[in-house]
Amino acid sequence: MRNGRIVHTGMALAVAVAVPTVAALVNGALVLEFVVLGAVIGFAYWYWGPQWPPL
Repeated sequence: MRNGRIVHTGMALAVAVAVPTVAALVNGALVLEFVVLGAVIGFAYWYWGPQWPPL
């Protein structure tokens, strides 16, 4: 059960980091709005995302 929680939290963190990273690579600059967007999407995935084990 603990491994599932670690995977779920890791996926939320990966989503939160991936959004501003891809936006920075595409635009050539890191903008605060994309960092906030990534944090919001990552938090939403962590809070409302799938439970472990997958249904």
